[in-house]
Amino acid sequence: MQWNEDQLKMFEESKTLTIKPFNPDLKIFEEVSPIWEVVVDGKVYSRGWNGQKTKWYHAAVTQQSGEIEIESHDFDVEFKSVTDETLIKKITAAYKNKYTGESSLERMISDEPAHGAIQVLPR
Repeated sequence: MQWNEDQLKMFEESKTLTIKPFNPDLKIFEEVSPIWEVVVDGKVYSRGWNGQKTKWYHAAVTQQSGEIEIESHDFDVEFKSVTDETLIKKITAAYKNKYTGESSLERMISDEPAHGAIQVLPR
């Protein structure tokens, strides 16, 4: 399944989404987190502040499913870790473009968060 054009536009225009990966008992992860997200080549990506050490990142890639909330819309989603270096660079460029002037940008485009990227897919 893929995001439709209206949904992609919503992701492009919104500054954050709330991520809620499942924990091992398949209940929503107890630490929901507002995070930045970007659209690259028609797909939605995000990354954790502490890269692969981020709690929600670990839950997302372990359970591979959960929910997100964006602009008052809830979606059941699937999560996939991103390891392709070319794609990681594209995601970094999208972060630079979308979040120019934000105080946390330098951290979010640094190496550790860049290697804690996930793709967010609708279920």
